[in-house]
Amino acid sequence: MNQSTAFRRKIIYLVILVATLVPLYLLGQPSDGTPDSGGQLATMRQQYGIAESDLGEISPASETMKLASLGLRGVAATLLWEKAHKYRVLHEWDRLKAALNNIALLQPHYDKVWEHQAHNLAYNVSVEFDDYRQRYEMVREGTEFLTRGVRQNRKAPRLIWYTGWFYGQKIGMSDEKRQFRRLFADDTVLHDSLANEGIAVDSSEALGPFQKPDNWLVGRLWLNHGYDVVDAGVAIRRQTPINFYETGPKWSIKHAEAIENEGVLDQRAISAWTKASENWDRFGKRSIPTLARFTVKLGSLADLLNERGEIMDRFRELAGDVYLDMKQEKIDALPIDMRNVYEKNPEDRTEAGKQAMPNILLAIEPNPDEVTQRLPAEKQLPALQILDELEDLNDRIQKTDGLRKQINYVYWESLSMAEQEERTVKARKLIYDAEKANREAEVDLAIKLYLEAFQIWYEIFEDYPVLTIDDSAEDLYASIRRYMIMIDSEELPEDFPLLAFAEMMQQGLGRTGPESYERFREEQAELAAKRQKELEEEERRREAEAAKEMKSEASEQPAAEESSEESKESSTEPKADSEDSKPEEKETESDESQADESTADDSEPEEGNPKVAEESAADDDQTDSDASPQE
Repeated sequence: MNQSTAFRRKIIYLVILVATLVPLYLLGQPSDGTPDSGGQLATMRQQYGIAESDLGEISPASETMKLASLGLRGVAATLLWEKAHKYRVLHEWDRLKAALNNIALLQPHYDKVWEHQAHNLAYNVSVEFDDYRQRYEMVREGTEFLTRGVRQNRKAPRLIWYTGWFYGQKIGMSDEKRQFRRLFADDTVLHDSLANEGIAVDSSEALGPFQKPDNWLVGRLWLNHGYDVVDAGVAIRRQTPINFYETGPKWSIKHAEAIENEGVLDQRAISAWTKASENWDRFGKRSIPTLARFTVKLGSLADLLNERGEIMDRFRELAGDVYLDMKQEKIDALPIDMRNVYEKNPEDRTEAGKQAMPNILLAIEPNPDEVTQRLPAEKQLPALQILDELEDLNDRIQKTDGLRKQINYVYWESLSMAEQEERTVKARKLIYDAEKANREAEVDLAIKLYLEAFQIWYEIFEDYPVLTIDDSAEDLYASIRRYMIMIDSEELPEDFPLLAFAEMMQQGLGRTGPESYERFREEQAELAAKRQKELEEEERRREAEAAKEMKSEASEQPAAEESSEESKESSTEPKADSEDSKPEEKETESDESQADESTADDSEPEEGNPKVAEESAADDDQTDSDASPQE
């Protein structure tokens, strides 16, 4: 390459640079011609809502840092991330915080920066300390880091949601949750900081039963703030709407559970559960966006099913005899055993038949498309319109039911309904008092309280079987185990109220679902009925054996009477001989003594029969009286 070629290329590069200044100058001109107005780029940023002032609080230090990087911001951020990891491994906490601050200055509008590093402080760094107070300080550092991120990213619903989730999950579900919750309730510095962010920590929505801010309720206020941002038109990114909206109402439930575990088992607990139920019901009425072309309301499933029933009634009325004929054809095609079950009266069906009926009814339901094809031409168009409505409704039902199952909607609904009843709070209070009495070695009182609580829990499980998969179900089973230790028995009595529940938990079925409890309870009831039948048969057998023995004794009694009569006859024969031999006195006395010995010998086997004994005595007296004149 000669010198002229190099010079020519430098000229070309210079011309290109000058040419690029022209569009930059034009784009930088005031949009309305006045010097104070922003340029075209500033106008476009405001139009699309991506200006610094729109995204969040403007940080001069951040802007200076980005300019100082001279276009190498990505490289600098990568190096800082690596340094932050190194400082965490080496336990250099001050340097770690400095590195995190620099990362936040370089990348203030990346949600993951705030989420990841807040998680790093609260979860990874806090566990390196032994004292729970120091751990709480690191958790607070993480929450404040998130709050700073929300301040600079006001249009980031996911970041706001994560902050609310953080206050509930980390403080309320850690191993040190009792200590963390107490420290949070007394942390006035953090409360003032939250108040500056617009979180009303002094309102009734944030105060717990002791009139101090509760971490679950404060987290719910953060989540409600995120819901307001989305309702204002900001889209949800990097998160499903169902997960985004369910957390706030669930935090109300978690708050009620937490205060009960801490011993608040009175009207305050009932009030907390009532609010939780109201919030969950409000969540069920909220329109949830889906990937389909429609939104759904999780609490409207029953209304959708009723609406589908009305549409099907319209279709059956339109189809008339065609529908009935096709249904009869399907009934005739059923297997004989299924047809017998279908034709029986409901009260005559067995338990297995009752369980099979839903499938049988589904099998005999004619296909609407096939019914439409058999209809007359003038009825086919109205039928197709009804089928279009039915198809759209079925899609809504399927989507609604799927989302309900995804978040276990029925469980949380049933839990909030059951827990606000006075009997449930009473049952928990009895268990709490029984555990306290157990720790204080008051055995009799603990057993009494346990039994009273178990009876109430039996009634609750009868009405709400879904509670058998609750977290507290395992605690209840642990109480049952302690009760068994107190009564010094490895087996529960057959009349124990929670026998089916205890056996189900023992077999590891406590987390499979409420259906398992109902099925297990039915199986236990069948086994109990079978055992009762066996006991009744055994009782009848014993009664039959006793009757047979009584009959045998009754048949032996006439034989004993015949033996007694023979003894009586043998005792009268010596008397007749004595009358015939009056002149011989010694011979008569000898005969009388022989008769007495004979009578005594014959009467010995009947010693237990009073009647025979009396007759023998009478015979002896008669013999003596007859013999006295001879003397």
